[in-house]
Amino acid sequence: MAEARMRERSLLTKALSASGACATPFELSSLADGSLAEPAAVRLRDHLSDCPRCQTELTLLNYFENAAPTPDEERAVRWISARLEAETIGGPAPLQAHGAVPPRRSASKTLNVAGFALATVALGAAITIGLREHRAPELTQPSLVAPTVLRSAAIRALSPAGVVDAAPDALRWEPQTGAASYSVQLMEVDDAELWSAVTPDAAIALPQSLLARLAPGKPLLWEVVAKDAAGRAIAWSGKQRFTIRK
Repeated sequence: MAEARMRERSLLTKALSASGACATPFELSSLADGSLAEPAAVRLRDHLSDCPRCQTELTLLNYFENAAPTPDEERAVRWISARLEAETIGGPAPLQAHGAVPPRRSASKTLNVAGFALATVALGAAITIGLREHRAPELTQPSLVAPTVLRSAAIRALSPAGVVDAAPDALRWEPQTGAASYSVQLMEVDDAELWSAVTPDAAIALPQSLLARLAPGKPLLWEVVAKDAAGRAIAWSGKQRFTIRK
């Protein structure tokens, strides 16, 4: 009996553990509202078809997207979001006395992401109780390149994406308004870093020493984070997947 329970716990932990390809809450939110740029959206849809963890998170997100908050709940979430934003950017908190009301779509996005974050915490607590002494799988940050992207826009990655005929000579993306620099990272599918760099441009060449290490048929990930003049992350591309054709 105890052995069967241990097997069940192991299977549940494995199913809910994040892989290198798992989506972040921001990516799922952007996919749900149709704002996630291609080819990231295509990759994420393919991943969702086989990932119970991301399917669960997307279900929770859709629930909070469609749920109608009560007036008290909405006021509470707005206040919490305002305080978090003020602490993140170091500015004054926009309290009720200011009387400012953000645009409808922006407010909806903030509420949805805040609600989804609360749902994720609730799910983690439920799993922890169910597994008793065993720790539940933790949500991970996108990568070491993007640990501070809390509220951001999406960067549209251009290339490489999908299956490419040869090793790419550069990584390219659309420029982001307000970006002073871009942090770029190339990774294995398990998030092990192969190479990283910083550039002021919306493209960066890959060194020949790196290209020689890129094996055909092996999936790779890359991402770019836009930062402002103060070094704060303002946008993220999400993890982009590509494979060099064999």
